[in-house]
Amino acid sequence: MTDEARERLLQWRDRALQHANRHKELVYLNGPDVPKVALTFDDGPDDRITPMIAETLSRYGVKGSFFFIGSRARQYPEVVKAVYEAGHLVFGHSYDHDRLTTLDKDSLDRNFQQTQAVIRDIIGKEPAMFRPPFGDADEAVFQAARLAGCSTVLWSLDTLDWSQKEEAHIRRNVETFVRNGEIVLMHSHSGCIETAKALPQMIETLQRKRMRVVGLEELLDAPAYRS
Repeated sequence: MTDEARERLLQWRDRALQHANRHKELVYLNGPDVPKVALTFDDGPDDRITPMIAETLSRYGVKGSFFFIGSRARQYPEVVKAVYEAGHLVFGHSYDHDRLTTLDKDSLDRNFQQTQAVIRDIIGKEPAMFRPPFGDADEAVFQAARLAGCSTVLWSLDTLDWSQKEEAHIRRNVETFVRNGEIVLMHSHSGCIETAKALPQMIETLQRKRMRVVGLEELLDAPAYRS
C-alpha cells in the first residue's frame, strides 16, 4: 500500500469515528469490548466465491454477515437464498455499488428502495442494516438509510483483501490486529479467491484466541431484519 493510500485510510477512519460518535445506534463502527467479532463480506454475490465463503463459515459453525449489491443479488438469487438459508445474514450494499454521496435525494431513496426490494423478494425479509460502498457516507446517506429502516454498519478492521490480496496478508492483518468487538471487512466477489483461502485459518486463529465469530445482530445487539 502506498503512503497516499494509507493516509486516505487514516482520514476515512477519523471521519467514520466521528460519524459513529455523532449517531449512536444509527451508525456502527465496531461492537462492544467483548470477545466477539463479526466477519463481514461486501460486493457479492457471485456463483463461486460467495458459496465457498458461506460453506466455510457453516463448516466451522459460525455466522457471516454479507452485504450484497442489489443488481448482483438479482442476477444470483439462488446464491442469496442459499446463504440466508444456511443461517448467515444478508444485507444491502447499494444497487450497483454506487457512490451514494454523489446522488440527489430522490436517487438515493430510489437506490435504497430497489436494493431492499430485491433482497426482500428473495429471502422474504427486509434488511435492517446496510453498508455504503467504499464506506462513503454523509448525513444524507445516514438519513436515507434510516428512512429505509436501516442502521449503517461500517467496520473497524480492514483486512485489505482489496489491496494486499495474498492469502497470507489477509490472515495476518486479522491475526495481528484483531481486538474485542471488531467488525472485520472482507469481500466476496468473483476476484476474491485469496479471501476464501484465508478464511479457514483465520477462523481457527480467532477460536484459539477465544473469540466467538458471530453475526452482526448479536455483536451489535440490533435487529438484522425489519419487523
